[in-house]
Amino acid sequence: MVTGKRMKAEDRKVLILEKAIEEYGRVGMHATSTERIAELAGVSQPYLFRLFGTKADLIAAAIVQHTDRLRAAFRAAVEHRADDVAPMEAMALAYLSFMDQDANAMRCQLHTWAAASDPAIKGVAQATYRAIWEDIAELSGASADDVHEFMAEGMLLTVLASMDLMDLYGDPAQVVHTRYSEESR
Repeated sequence: MVTGKRMKAEDRKVLILEKAIEEYGRVGMHATSTERIAELAGVSQPYLFRLFGTKADLIAAAIVQHTDRLRAAFRAAVEHRADDVAPMEAMALAYLSFMDQDANAMRCQLHTWAAASDPAIKGVAQATYRAIWEDIAELSGASADDVHEFMAEGMLLTVLASMDLMDLYGDPAQVVHTRYSEESR
């Protein structure tokens, strides 16, 4: 991203986190290279460590940023949905859009859950997953069983998207409408 102007520190930090998600989603926690992330972001490796401290702290910050974007997408989808669209349908459609924008981000989620036994990732994995779960419950007003079903469906979609196997799901928008629309409840 060459603009001829010096990038603001906060914009550079966001760019580094985006590149960290890209690399982490591609290869996982242990194979993620801070050297590669620095190269992709156009910064030095020492600068990267000055900002984040350790590779684990960088990955944790990237996971939080990714989760915050997903949570914001869910909230916006519910707040701006049409009157005839149920909150869970709006969030499911937002998730489909989120996946379409970046299937690699879905791989990041899978790596996070797979690495949750690693003490460096466990806390952020638990906190971000819990935050998503609680947001869905709050935004939808759904029963605990319906939230469980929604989260399970999201896991299935994440796995299929990460492996480029969405064709196994059928037409995602139609499935979402059938499953979560107000008239199907």
